This record gives sequence, C-alpha cells and structure tokens, in this order.
Amino acid sequence: MKYSKDFYQKILEASHDEICVSDKNGVIIFCNKSFEENYGILKSEMIGKNVEYLENHGYATKSPIPLVIQSKNQVTVEQETHTGKNLLITATPVFSSNGEIEYVVENVRDITELNKIKTKLQTTEKEMHKYKSEVETFYRTTLKYEDNIISDGPVMQNIIHTADQVAKANVNIMLLGESGTGKSSLAKFIHQHSSRSNGPFITINCAAISPQLLESELFGYTSGAFTGASSKGKVGLVELADGGTLFLDEIADIPLPLQSKFLQLIQEKTFLPVGGIKQKKVDIRIISATNADILSKVKERTFREDLYYRLNVIEIKLPPLRERGDNLLNLIRYYFKKYSIQFDMKDKILSDEAIKFISSYNFPGNIRELQNIMQNIVLTSRSNYIDINSLPEKIIYTIKNNNSGRNDNLSVYNNSFISNDASKTNHSIESKTVNFSIDNNINSKIIENSQEKNLISFSKVNDVKFCIDEDNLQDLDSIIYNFENKVISEYYRKYKSSYKIAQILGISQSKASRLIRKHIKK
Repeated sequence: MKYSKDFYQKILEASHDEICVSDKNGVIIFCNKSFEENYGILKSEMIGKNVEYLENHGYATKSPIPLVIQSKNQVTVEQETHTGKNLLITATPVFSSNGEIEYVVENVRDITELNKIKTKLQTTEKEMHKYKSEVETFYRTTLKYEDNIISDGPVMQNIIHTADQVAKANVNIMLLGESGTGKSSLAKFIHQHSSRSNGPFITINCAAISPQLLESELFGYTSGAFTGASSKGKVGLVELADGGTLFLDEIADIPLPLQSKFLQLIQEKTFLPVGGIKQKKVDIRIISATNADILSKVKERTFREDLYYRLNVIEIKLPPLRERGDNLLNLIRYYFKKYSIQFDMKDKILSDEAIKFISSYNFPGNIRELQNIMQNIVLTSRSNYIDINSLPEKIIYTIKNNNSGRNDNLSVYNNSFISNDASKTNHSIESKTVNFSIDNNINSKIIENSQEKNLISFSKVNDVKFCIDEDNLQDLDSIIYNFENKVISEYYRKYKSSYKIAQILGISQSKASRLIRKHIKK
C-alpha cells in the first residue's frame, strides 16, 4: 500500500503531544502545531532558530536539548512556559552511522492539569493528616477520666473492679445512676480498658437532640434525603464509632419509633442511613446510660423490652455522692487541690473540719455540684487557711439549710465521722460522732469539746440565754447580732488583740478588725 508524501507530516501534526526536532547544534528543524499552543509562538518563527531562543526570550525555562548534545544521553525535564503550562519533555538523541548526534527528538506532554491534580491531592493529604491529628487529639481529650478520683473508697473500688472486668468482654453495658454521678467517666474508663481502646469513643446525648434530628445524627443521611439536607450527605455517629465504642447517654429518651432501628444495629451490626437504600455494616460496642427508671418505661411500653435486655447485658449502678463514704472526702480534697492549682492559689489549705463539714451536704447535683462548690470555695474564701468559719457564707448557708430538716441537730457532721467499720455494721451514727455544739449564727465558730488549736470555751456561750432576752423577744437578725456582739466582746475583753481573736475564731485578721470596730466602742 502506497502512502502520500505528506503521510508522516499529517501524523506528526495530528499528535496531541508536541514533537520537536533539532539538529546536532540545537537548531529547530521541525515542530508540530502543539508547539504553538505550548509556547505561544508560531512554528514559522521558530524554525531555524536555536532552542535556547525560547529561554533567552522568556518563552520557557531551560530546554533539555543542550543537555542531550552535551551528554549524548536521553534527558527528561519539567519545563514551564509563559503560557502557564507545565511540560514534561523527554529529549532523545538520534545518532548517525559514525556515532555522532544527527538529530535530537523531543516528545513533549502537557502535564498542567496533572500537576493541578497532584497539588490538590497533596493538599487533601495534608488536610487529612490535619483532621486525623485533630480527631486523635479529640479522642485523647474526651477520653481523659479521673481514675484516681472515682476509684477511691470501698464503694467505688467494687464498681471499678467490675467495670475493669467486663471491659475486656465485647458486650453491651448499661450504666445507671443519678445525674452527675460520673457515668460518662466510667464509660470512658471501660472503653480505655477494652480491646477497642485504640478505636473511636463517640458520645451522643439522646435527650439533647430533638427526636426529628436524632435519627439523622445517629445514622447519617444520603444526598437529598430531606429538605435542608446537605447535597453531599452526612456520616452518622454510629458509622464514626466503627471499630470503637458508641456511648448513648440518656438512652431512655430515644423515641419509640427509632428503637426498632437500634434493635437491628445490635442484632445484625447493620443500619440504613436516612434516605439510603443500601445497608451499612459496623463493628461497635454500645455503652448506654440513664438516670431514669428505665424499667418503669418498659412497663409503660414507652421503651421496648427486647431493646432493654439487649442493651442491659451488664448493668452497673453508680451511687450518688451521699452514699460513697470516703470517696466523697477524697473527691473534696482532689477538687480543692485541682482548682487551687488551676486558679493559681496554691497556698490555700482546706482544714479537715471544713472537709467534713462540706461532706455533710447531700449534693443533689452530685459531682457537677461538688465541682461548682469547690471552685466557689477556692475563688471566694479570703483566708489561705480555710476552716469552717472561712468558708463562703453562701456555702455555709447552703449546707446548713440542706441539713436543717433532719431530726437531730448533730446531723451537720453525722455521716462524715463514720469509720469504715461502722459503715459495714448497724452501729448508730450518734455513737461515732464528735461531741460539739453549734449556734444559729451562720458565721459562728463550732466549739468542740477539745483543746485543739487552743480554742477557749466559755460556758455561757452555750447557754441560750446568752443571746436571747426572754423579757424582750427579738427577731432572728437581732438575736444573731447580739450573739456576735457578746462573743466578740468576750474575746476582746480577754485578749485585746484582733490577731489573737482571728486566730482563735479561724477568720482573717481584717474580718476580726471589722467585727471589733462594729461591736466594741472605744
């Protein structure tokens, strides 16, 4: 078959890649149309010119042809042109019969788009590393738990032992207890002591999200699943927990229609995103928690019985602070130290008397309320040595008011003086308390029947007639004022020193001076 004379010319011109040929001196003797697109210069202008013309006149960076002529080897380089293109050029020498270079043939490929994709990929990889680092940091941060606190004391030791034992088994666990008792901390403890510790720990509060949004938050949704949905769809928390632990707080608040979906998740480890048509498979462990009477909800048929038993394979109940004995005392010490360091008030000391006094409180808000109270004490107490009198008046009032409804007037200290042995027996609380008397003044000093800290006890201070005039009945504020007046007067008559009075009453010297100015006429 015969071909026309311009057969090869047509083929070279049709090539998407640039073809450029120079002689042994680097003078261009041929180039196709792609050359014009790459450099923005006509072929006719370049034929007969040395390839270095392109570099010298700013059309492109260095050409590989001079390198080939010098080395007599094939050379590949990347080149940038003034048209904004990135070119990958492979220049190959063509030798004559005597071994000399006769021509140099360039094969030139436009890699501009490829480089853009490469740059975008590198940027994406950097972002992925960044997000991965942030996620790992998030996991480490959210998984911090105060192991040394929640495990102190015999009550919590048993719970921690149980949690550590069941953590190693891949079963679902339900945590019960009042709000603020540390259920989320215990869930993190279980995760960290399980074989899933390197996986994610994902938390969702089922009561904090509206029932309409809860399904999409948990299971995600596909593109266009509902009005307002992201066009890209969304990955749900269940999928994010794959390979780790899903912690469902306030599980009792999951809407009844959504509970059947959880059954499928537990039984088959699969779920269907909102608007999806294909099931997704995950490997997760579920830890649930609630402060509600979930069995009552089962009886009322507002919580599925079959779901309850699948979630409650192992049940751990966290007692409130008021039932934790020594653990409460240790928590008070821990948080006082923690906030003293945090607020740069390291010189402050909390007396054992104050600790016992604080521990007499019921703490209906449990650990969260304890944290608030300890921050209040650290930040607002004026004295570095904090005993009962140095506690903020709001705290003293709160504790006294909380205990005012009890039957015996020794209840301020009752629970805190019980020994470990006594807590295991039915010995009466009264037999383990320290004898003391306490007046009705919020700012007054508890006077113990001991000589600790050189406290002086005046017998008439304990006499109700000391502060109440039976012939002239007064309101409570007047009675308190009279009592404070007579106590300060007695001590000032004895010592004549604000420093000594402050030391005896356990208050700051400035407060003692104010009380002296208030009650002593000079």
